[in-house]
Amino acid sequence: MNDISKDKDYQEFFAGIKELAKGLMQIRERAAIEYAPIVEEFCARKHATANEVGRMLDYLFEFADDERILLMYKKVCRRFVYDYPETISYYIMEYRKEYDCETK
Repeated sequence: MNDISKDKDYQEFFAGIKELAKGLMQIRERAAIEYAPIVEEFCARKHATANEVGRMLDYLFEFADDERILLMYKKVCRRFVYDYPETISYYIMEYRKEYDCETK
């Protein structure tokens, strides 16, 4: 009887983990959808301050392990690298520290 109880607890725990993972995937999907037009508009601007660029990269950073968001992150970096090389260098290094397995 004790093994049956443990098995049921395990199944309930596993079901909870699956729901949590599903919710996280939905958040990532939503982020990619929501950020795409924002990044397009942002990169099309003639000017942005270093603070605005940093803030945009902060927003994208949390999801940068998603390929779609990473492409947006790179787009912002490429767009503003000549305007704010120190800011972009900082965010590239932060990305490498957090997500790039080769530099760990």
